[in-house]
Amino acid sequence: MQQKIVYTAGIETQEQSEAIKNLLTEMIGVYQVDIDINSGNITIEFETPANLNSIEKEIYDAGYKVLY
Repeated sequence: MQQKIVYTAGIETQEQSEAIKNLLTEMIGVYQVDIDINSGNITIEFETPANLNSIEKEIYDAGYKVLY
């Protein structure tokens, strides 16, 4: 299992945070999602078949910027 932090911009409310958390936890292989609204950091625990690229794409497709 891997744990990664994805840095994002645009998550400003608890509702947005919950929506992204629900979206990501529906992905096969994603086990834990913790979002810090203040910093925009999303800590994700996952394993195959989920990967960092597909997780970042889901966040981007939901309308949020992924920062590198």
